[in-house]
Amino acid sequence: MLDVNAPFQKETIQNINESVNQGLSYHRINNMKYLYYVFLVNANGNYVQLTPEGVKFLEIDDSILEYSLSGTIIIQNDNEMIERSSYLKLIEEAVGEGNDDLKYTDFFFRNDCRDYLYIYIQPDLENPYDMGKDIETVDPQNFTLRGVYSIISNEDIVQDSNPGAKLKKLRFVDNQIEMLREKNISFSTSNYVDSNNIEDLDDQNRELLTGDAIKLVLKEGLEMGSKGETDHSDLLYYDKAAWNFGTSPIFYSSPGEHNVLDDLEYLLERHTSSLPPFDFCLLRKNRYTKLWSLISMKSIFDNAVLQNESSSSGGLLHNELIVLGNTVEDSQQGTKKHKQRTPLTSVNNISYTDYSSVDNFNFQNMFGIDAQTRLTTTAVHSYQLNDKQFQIDLTNNSADECFNVYYDTYVRGASNNPYPLFVSENKNDIYSNIFLNDLRRNNINMKNTFSINDKEPDQRLGQGRNKFLQDAIYLNNKVELTLKGMTFRESAKFFSFERAADFIDGRVDDKIFGTYLTVMVKHTFVGEVYTNKLLGAKTYLFSNPEVVNTI
Repeated sequence: MLDVNAPFQKETIQNINESVNQGLSYHRINNMKYLYYVFLVNANGNYVQLTPEGVKFLEIDDSILEYSLSGTIIIQNDNEMIERSSYLKLIEEAVGEGNDDLKYTDFFFRNDCRDYLYIYIQPDLENPYDMGKDIETVDPQNFTLRGVYSIISNEDIVQDSNPGAKLKKLRFVDNQIEMLREKNISFSTSNYVDSNNIEDLDDQNRELLTGDAIKLVLKEGLEMGSKGETDHSDLLYYDKAAWNFGTSPIFYSSPGEHNVLDDLEYLLERHTSSLPPFDFCLLRKNRYTKLWSLISMKSIFDNAVLQNESSSSGGLLHNELIVLGNTVEDSQQGTKKHKQRTPLTSVNNISYTDYSSVDNFNFQNMFGIDAQTRLTTTAVHSYQLNDKQFQIDLTNNSADECFNVYYDTYVRGASNNPYPLFVSENKNDIYSNIFLNDLRRNNINMKNTFSINDKEPDQRLGQGRNKFLQDAIYLNNKVELTLKGMTFRESAKFFSFERAADFIDGRVDDKIFGTYLTVMVKHTFVGEVYTNKLLGAKTYLFSNPEVVNTI
């Protein structure tokens, strides 16, 4: 349902919620029953419910690189029917012809990002996707796509065969993201320091932990109204149980040219996790609760797979087992059973019949040019204002050290754990699919960057080592899969990929099959067909590649 802080009139919110609560707008998608609502609303309070038949194309994009969801919708708009909708509705409701009291207001596209889409899509929760008859409860949080989105572009698509036939294409982003993009706030960490004499404090005493600064920038950006006032002092906007406050303090005042998104980007670049190895964190908005979280990538990978001596299962963030249905037979050798490269048990590792089955895949190898230009030593330079000396952080940002942190954090896992993060050929060993040749290992191939931070080495890690870690994950080997759609799929979680049948294994299979971090999901609705495009990144190899690291 819409919450009371939606960016339009309360009467409009009540009317829309009443329509949704009635639960009458069921639509069959992939031969399954869905609650399916799409409302077009503007800040004036005008709204119209779009029918499933009128929505020709809807794509919701979920990327790990973005704070929240965005997408595209294409709507049937013959003879500008959307902007005549209120008029037509009133005509239908009018009693008798020639009613002199008949009044109407057309829906009007303001085109100032104050036109909104409210989207609510939820499968039948009694037993979604044939999950089993013994299911007692299904958390709607995991299965519901809902949100209020700002329309950022509006264009007509003319159908040449029929002059009156038109489509309207709208691009949209999360409405809070648009608000943060538009707002310039006078934020300073010094405003939150407990002191009566702020002007007498030096910069060090005006600092806050980077996680606190991010939280407060977000708070001011979400609460501040169009006249600079605070609208909701008690607004619950972040998940306290999923917020990493970081390891180092920062004194920060927002530059005049920065909007809130610029402020967040600046602080996130300098934010390091509060726990070893002090890696980078993801700032994300929950697609259902709408609460923001700030969590380390290490904590995400720690919840990929759970292993012990006899078994393995999906971790808390592991969603699904996707199966390649093709069987290829070698005419001379016959077939052999493939290796077990994915969790052994079905716990958090369920394959949903044809929903989790593909006939082909697109494997994307890491680009060699990315490895040679992005995964290198970064010498981070800074200037010590107090003693007027230059400082160079090289040891922590060397390619060799960065690689070791990458392996220990996103491939092997904690050294005190006898089992690696992922299923491997040898339970005690696992291998990276990133290799350092001698040019990078010996700092002959390297780059330089400047940090204005002159005293906090942990912050400078964000511009050196942690940038390496991000690139090592996001630019890594990836698999792209197209499947029948399921609403619970989302980025920053994991899926496993394996063959359905016997096959002659090769070294390439050790590269392709296994467990992937979901970096992108596209939810695409075309008529009664719903598909997902999944893009997953894999950080490891199942067995020893026996690569020789030379020039």
